[in-house]
Amino acid sequence: MRTSKFATAPLAFEDDAEAEVARLEKLREDDPIALQDAVNTSRALVDAVKDNDIDELRRVVANADEGEFIQAFILQAFVLALKASLLEITQQLVDWGVPLHNPQLSQALHLVCELVDRDNFSNSWRIVKSLTDGNLEGSLDINAPRHSDGWTPLCIACADACLPMAFKLLELKADPNTITRANETPLALAKRSRDDDSEEQKEARGIISNMLRSYGGQDTCKDALRMLRKTSQSSAPSQSQALKEEVVTVPATSSQSRTRYRG
Repeated sequence: MRTSKFATAPLAFEDDAEAEVARLEKLREDDPIALQDAVNTSRALVDAVKDNDIDELRRVVANADEGEFIQAFILQAFVLALKASLLEITQQLVDWGVPLHNPQLSQALHLVCELVDRDNFSNSWRIVKSLTDGNLEGSLDINAPRHSDGWTPLCIACADACLPMAFKLLELKADPNTITRANETPLALAKRSRDDDSEEQKEARGIISNMLRSYGGQDTCKDALRMLRKTSQSSAPSQSQALKEEVVTVPATSSQSRTRYRG
C-alpha cells in the first residue's frame, strides 16, 4: 500500500546521507532480499534515464514499493538527465519530488548553463525553468552563487557569450548586478572576449552587454552596489505604503567556468 506522499512524490526524501546509510545497513541485516530489490529497482531507474526511455521510467516508478528507491541512485539519475539535457525526463523527475534542495543538486542550474549548446538550447532553458519552478519539496534559486567562484548561472551565460540563455535567464529574473568572488559583474564577464570566440560570439557579447544595461546591469561591483542601494532606498517608501494599506484592509477577525557553448 502506497502512502499519499509516496503516491504523489515517489522520489522525494528527507533523510540525510547518514540516515540513509543506516537505513540500508538495517535492511542488509534484517532483510537482504528487500535490499537487493531496492538496488535492482534503483538501478532500473538509472538505466531508464541512461536510455532516455520515459515509458520505462514511468513503468519502474509505477511498479516500485515505498522505500525501494535509494537516495544515491535518485540523485545519479537526475544528474544524468541534466547532463544529457533530457527535458521530458527531467520534468518528470521534478514532478515526482526529487529534492532540489539536496546539497548535491545545489549547482544543477550552473551545470545546465555550462553544457548548453546550439543543439540543446531549446531543452536547456526549459529545464532551467523547471528547476526554478520546482516542486513541493522546493526549488532552485536562479541567483544562487557557485561555491568556488560566486558565479550565478547568468555569469556563465555571459562569460560564454550565450545570448539566448542570457536572455532567458534575465526573463526568469536573474540578477544583472550579482557580484562574483573576484568582484566582477555579469556585464564585465560578457565584455571580456576569448581568443577562440567566433564572429557570432563577438557580436553576441555586444548584444548581451546592451541587454544587461537595459536591465540595469553595471560594469563594476562599485556601480552594482550603488545601484542596489538606490533600488533599496527607492523601494522602501512603496513597501511602507503597501504595509499600511495591508494593515488597513485586514479584517478585524483575522528564499569561473568554461563551457561548451559555441555561438
